[in-house]
Amino acid sequence: MILPVKNTFSKLIIAKIKLAPTDSGCYIFRDKKDRVLYVGKANNLRQRLKSYLKIIDFKTQSLHQEAAKLEYIILRSEIEALITESQLIQKLKPIYNVLWRDDKSYLYVVFSKDKFPKISIIHRSFRQPTSQIISIGPFTDSASLRLALKIIRRYFPYCTCKQSHLRDCLNAQMGRCLNCCCKKDSTIPITFYGRSLDRCYRQYQGNISVIKMILRGQSKKLISILKDEKERAALERIFEHKNYLTDPKPRIYSNLQKNSSGHSDAFVDLNRVFRVECYDISNFAGKEAVGAMTALVKTGSEWVPNKSGYRKFIIKSAPKRDDPRMIGEILTRRLKHAEWLYPDLIIIDGGLTQFRSAKKTLLTIPHTLNPISLISLAKPQKFVYGLQPNDRPVELGKLSREFQQLIGKAIYYTHNFVIRYHRQVRRRNFMN
Repeated sequence: MILPVKNTFSKLIIAKIKLAPTDSGCYIFRDKKDRVLYVGKANNLRQRLKSYLKIIDFKTQSLHQEAAKLEYIILRSEIEALITESQLIQKLKPIYNVLWRDDKSYLYVVFSKDKFPKISIIHRSFRQPTSQIISIGPFTDSASLRLALKIIRRYFPYCTCKQSHLRDCLNAQMGRCLNCCCKKDSTIPITFYGRSLDRCYRQYQGNISVIKMILRGQSKKLISILKDEKERAALERIFEHKNYLTDPKPRIYSNLQKNSSGHSDAFVDLNRVFRVECYDISNFAGKEAVGAMTALVKTGSEWVPNKSGYRKFIIKSAPKRDDPRMIGEILTRRLKHAEWLYPDLIIIDGGLTQFRSAKKTLLTIPHTLNPISLISLAKPQKFVYGLQPNDRPVELGKLSREFQQLIGKAIYYTHNFVIRYHRQVRRRNFMN
């Protein structure tokens, strides 16, 4: 039962709540003696703090009675807020965070002590000692924590297989596992995708060290330690990730400042591309039109299919035989799914009109704070659009070998995938 409250928030706290930014961040309530009462996190600080203006439970009633100060920390994303909240709870041990969690338990990320450590999430009381296992926490939000690990794993792969096996695991095929960590000894070749077993082991251990430092909130120290520009860029992308559609003015990498690579693909920096999506459509005389999306992720120096990221689309609203509108439709529908990791580069299988339709979609549909590169391949002419100002084409053969191989692989996988799907749809409709 919620009791009547005599002393509500001070005018200073109320004013600070109403003026709070809409950014992600953490907030801290303190009493008159400057003791920390409660620490929380929010994807939208203003929206979350406004919920405290109404007394709906014992927690808000207690804060109204005792809180005299409010502080908030503006952060880049929900993930950074999750990690910062964990550090603040661990350091400050807020009175109500400990009290109100005793009956539920916190979340901890646990690292096994294997040669190739496994990572898992467990529930445990805040007061329970953690010296017997390697664990990091406490964390309060299961969904945010799992999202954080999913995104971290995209850039710093690790193993979750419970037993060793003969064939490549699904995670290895999707670029989320280094492959040498869960293979049976009898099946381990001398090299894995150009890496020796010893190098693979060192890379795995390095990934585990990076993950621990990320979860401990040691990002500044980590940036100073990491020498590889790709890893430093990955670290920035992890903390800048936005899980919701919040950006009213999305940016795209269509016309980036030219660098000194000497290739015509200099407007897209492949060193900053880790996930690629490719789109294609298929129809028969405008009928039974379908679209498909495939995904590739970078593992070491290789681009491998991320089949869990493949998607199929039945064309619903675009007119028959209007390929550009069809591309715009499936891209619009895709961008509304923020829970699917956004790509760094989008490749369209189509010419100039398809490219312009896709570009218009990216500019009009809010999607992500991270810029997305966009290119399109016109196969008959072997022209690539999106690498020059004013939509001028570039000959495919003038691109770097790495870029040509990436485009060719993405187009190949997507074309085969959409054709198979179109045949399934036609066969199903014919049977009905």
